[in-house]
Amino acid sequence: MTYSVSHEEAQVEYVGGRRAAQWVNFFLSHLKPNFSVLDCGCGPGSITLDIAELVAPGLVIGIDVDEGQLKTALANAENRHIKNVSFEQGDAHALSFKENSFDAVLAHTILYHINGRLRTMREFHRVLKPGGVAGIADDDLRIAAFSPDLHCWHRLIDVWTQVVQHNGGNPFYSRHLRKLMLDAGFDKTAGFAVAAEQYGTLDQTRLYAKLVIDVMKSPRFVNLVTRQGWSSKAELSRIRRGLRAWGERPDAFYAVMYCAAIGWKRHKSPM
Repeated sequence: MTYSVSHEEAQVEYVGGRRAAQWVNFFLSHLKPNFSVLDCGCGPGSITLDIAELVAPGLVIGIDVDEGQLKTALANAENRHIKNVSFEQGDAHALSFKENSFDAVLAHTILYHINGRLRTMREFHRVLKPGGVAGIADDDLRIAAFSPDLHCWHRLIDVWTQVVQHNGGNPFYSRHLRKLMLDAGFDKTAGFAVAAEQYGTLDQTRLYAKLVIDVMKSPRFVNLVTRQGWSSKAELSRIRRGLRAWGERPDAFYAVMYCAAIGWKRHKSPM
């Protein structure tokens, strides 16, 4: 639950801790040295840089709408001494690259938050070379588990769903990724259930509670939710208190499954 509202510092730190081996393991075996790769919605670049190491000396380009995250990504590349990567501001709905530019395209946890998912998927297909491969993954909030079964969690998911949908996103779309890719023109696809995002220790639940609370306290979130009548400031405060207490419980647990798909662009027909 991060990008439909704002890029708070805690959120950037949270996303910046993601690594390719855990979050996009379903896709890594399809990447080869010398591949050119586009990472769409790269954020602070932690996954992008892992991929750059994997496909070196191939070039990896990470794009994101947020300039601040791109600056962080560039700094991370310098710190890791990775040269075969670049970062630029870009819009997934209208990619600036020519047709047949990349061997692979990755989009991890971005289509959940945006409208025009089919249009975006067609853009991924367009910029892929014939025979190229795309990997897409997002969480599905209908496959979320939390314990104890607290009212604050139910209300949080209700409110969050309304926020995402109001902004054009869909927190339940990812189970339909294969259909979306086929509708966008991909030749064949494969679907996966990838490792759940999970919080099962005190440090983890405390950190996740803080992340969610920081999002819920942001003026943009509060103003939207109260203006639309989905909740009140008083209820939001109660939810935050409930989540803070949940994060300190020795029995707290939260997990959500990610649905993913790989799609291949058809090879050119032999002449």
